[in-house]
Amino acid sequence: MMEARPPVVPTYFHSLDAFRGIAAIIVVLFHWQMFFYPNDVFIPRGERNITMPLYPVLSIFYTHGMVSVDIFFQLSGFIFFWLYADSIAKGKTDFRKFSIYRISRLYPLHIVTLIAVGILQAIMLRRMGHYFVIQYNDAYHFFLNLFFMQNWGLEVGPSFNAPSWSISVEVFIYLLFFLICKMKWHTNKALLILLIPAGALTQHFSLLIGKGVFSFFLGAMLYYVYVYLLQQQKARQYFRVLAPLTLALWVLVVVFYYYPFIEQAWIHNIGRFRPGLTEEQSTAAYGTVRNLVFRVTVAPCTILSLVLWETIRGQLHSRWSMLGNCSYAIYLLHFPLQITTVLIMQQLHLDRRLLLLPWVMIAFISVVVLLAGLVYYYFEQPAQDKIRQATLSRKGMLAS
Repeated sequence: MMEARPPVVPTYFHSLDAFRGIAAIIVVLFHWQMFFYPNDVFIPRGERNITMPLYPVLSIFYTHGMVSVDIFFQLSGFIFFWLYADSIAKGKTDFRKFSIYRISRLYPLHIVTLIAVGILQAIMLRRMGHYFVIQYNDAYHFFLNLFFMQNWGLEVGPSFNAPSWSISVEVFIYLLFFLICKMKWHTNKALLILLIPAGALTQHFSLLIGKGVFSFFLGAMLYYVYVYLLQQQKARQYFRVLAPLTLALWVLVVVFYYYPFIEQAWIHNIGRFRPGLTEEQSTAAYGTVRNLVFRVTVAPCTILSLVLWETIRGQLHSRWSMLGNCSYAIYLLHFPLQITTVLIMQQLHLDRRLLLLPWVMIAFISVVVLLAGLVYYYFEQPAQDKIRQATLSRKGMLAS
């Protein structure tokens, strides 16, 4: 039976914004552990601290919240190929315009939080004799941060506003993306597919750029899968299969985490295939495989389900985008607010164990979200508009 009316592609996917906002809050939960590193020095597997607030319920986020960043990259890949790829390839969006749009979106808050963290870490060093978790806060790394190069493999280690590492990787990917589109390679599916394992290989050698490349171009392929499904004119039929599959995958994620029989079986049997592995190495190998499976199944299916849902039912109300609009500010503000919290508690001689109380964590996250909203609407958006108005003609802005 044919569909009564072919679905119309929304002009904006508000559901993806909502998903990005949720992912940003999960990152804040993941970084809550930073408050409890001994002497404010990072320790591996610090997320195993079972005294963290509401740990029995939220431990999955404390332990695996880092995968939220993979979601960011996949969303970027999907959205950039949807909005920009053809425009760049056809010459409608040149490098200057593309750069101004990206810089005006990212740079104002980045530079403010970079300077803020620099000042806060200097105060932290003077008062407490050490930095808060992130150690490379020198002139060289400040220079790298100024140009979004702090995670291009030129760094000694994480520096200043640590969460901005993913913004650095995004900027690198933007350059690669623009080159691919300018060369009209954006429709070369073989190339895009090859970039996915190339990213995984790069990440294997401890370069976080690879993490971004892997997920960004996986998001690009998601976009082309979406286009193919629309061309088949059976979007509703595909959604009826994909939606329950996505839900089932999320259920399995939770079940396998809280009832880790798969992990136990892996650790018990992996020695047959790779003798000599220690238990720690076996656990690490399982973690790598588990995260890979999430990145190539759960996250892509979720994104595809959301865009098909919004395509079928019609574009969601813009209020769904409110949290997503604030996600960049949530992401960049929470770390300087953590340092501020530590300094205030030290000044007032408050025990940091107060941060183990659930209501304190909820209050902190609420403040971050509220402040992020204010920053977006009263700083980010006005600054973005002013930069674009000052550098682009009105005609050029309307065309983008």
